[in-house]
Amino acid sequence: MKPLLDRAEHKLAGLPKGQSRWLALTLFVGVPAPGTGGWTGVIIAYLLNMSFGEAMSSVVCGVMLAGAIMTILTLAGKVGALIALGALIVAGVGAILSTKKE
Repeated sequence: MKPLLDRAEHKLAGLPKGQSRWLALTLFVGVPAPGTGGWTGVIIAYLLNMSFGEAMSSVVCGVMLAGAIMTILTLAGKVGALIALGALIVAGVGAILSTKKE
């Protein structure tokens, strides 16, 4: 694991510090998608050397955001499912187009 952690720390060294890290981690955890939950957020907070309070507040806010998003989509029924499907399609096409430009 050491080479993997060293590589991650090297890549994370160039990221900005402070409030932007908190917000970025909150939004990452708040996206209701596989692999973006609280456990992954805690690992990222560790790699970013965030303080315990900062990391926990960010992860808790992100989990609450994901819960709110899923609650809204669930209560919306079929319309919510179509909204989620549309968002996934837009995100997927955007990711494909951005990699083709590079």
